[in-house]
Amino acid sequence: MDNNLLREKIMAPFDEKEVVDILCAMIFIPSHKQVEWQENRLAEYIYDFLKMERIEDIELDFIQENRPNIIARLPGTGEGPSLMLNGHLDTIPPYNMIIPAYNPVVKDGHIFGRGSVDMKGSLAAMLLAMALIKRTGIDLKGDLFFTGVIDQEQRSLGTVKLVEDNFKTDYAIVGEPTNLEICRAHKGMEWMKIIVKGKSAHGSTPEKGANPIYHACRIASEIEKFNKELEQKEDEVVGHPTINVGVIRGGDDPNIVPNVCWLEVDRRYVPDEKSEDLYEEMQRIVTRLKAVYPQYKTEIVAMDDRVCPIKNTPLYTPVNNKLIEALEKSFLEVTGKSSTVTSFRGWSDAALLDRKLGITSVVFGPGLSEKCHAADESLKIADLIQAVKIYVAVILEICN
Repeated sequence: MDNNLLREKIMAPFDEKEVVDILCAMIFIPSHKQVEWQENRLAEYIYDFLKMERIEDIELDFIQENRPNIIARLPGTGEGPSLMLNGHLDTIPPYNMIIPAYNPVVKDGHIFGRGSVDMKGSLAAMLLAMALIKRTGIDLKGDLFFTGVIDQEQRSLGTVKLVEDNFKTDYAIVGEPTNLEICRAHKGMEWMKIIVKGKSAHGSTPEKGANPIYHACRIASEIEKFNKELEQKEDEVVGHPTINVGVIRGGDDPNIVPNVCWLEVDRRYVPDEKSEDLYEEMQRIVTRLKAVYPQYKTEIVAMDDRVCPIKNTPLYTPVNNKLIEALEKSFLEVTGKSSTVTSFRGWSDAALLDRKLGITSVVFGPGLSEKCHAADESLKIADLIQAVKIYVAVILEICN
């Protein structure tokens, strides 16, 4: 049967309220680092949903206590390419939210709650797309996978496990919120700690010490200037690299000259940069300042305990490939409009799937990036519904 006819058959019984109900049910389940069950209860909800849909090939792969990946497969006949729909189960905690975090509210065409955008909206759309395919009883030519992974908001240990297991599929869509734009690239991310050591003294005699807070501020000022220089290194797809001082800590009491202070730095790098070069550029800044202020000792270390253990590498998928073509075609069929192919603002697990496993990957999902982690996080229901339809269409384009 022609894919357009198949899509009509699959979508004929589609009840738009169902995807709203699925998303609300998932928002109702906290899944962040501050709850004792972490991602486990959400994974169990998804497991039960898929079982109810008679999808039998499901696995809960526990990576840590209360922290399972969930992997499901609709087997194909082996005659076509395979596709993975991927999303992370965790959210950030409800820091300073001005709406109920886990009592989802449907109002003014939006769903409000923690995770509505980042990224339980995409999870709901992906799950329902898979269920709709199964309900129709059609046999896909290629395998269709759903992978719900843990820990993306911290160290991406869920997708690291997929890499360690050498997970195989031809294509992957990572459902981070892109406002339904097709994101084929994003920057890499490196976190560095700059430790500054000085000399302690009493606060009433600061001239007898060497205050590392002052020197850390000098380094921060130089980093601010360096960020302006990075604007000259423009990449035509992902834009220019950036650097940001996100944390500065030091000292115990106002009446003490401290002996140590440190800065934590976020460096976003473009695909033609190498992570090891980022430490050399930081060292040049530190060395230049040491020539003027030799009393301070400075060390630059990687924050390996806070980032992905196999590196937060960039994503750079070529524009001409079957997955992007399938998404463009599906978007046009569903919306009647041309799609936008662009880059993703943040970092995503798509980079690990693409760089470490050789899976052609893009980022595509409903939701505005500025609503990620927002105090009033919310998702437009119309975009959620469009996402279901587009995911179904692209499944047919790839797997059939």
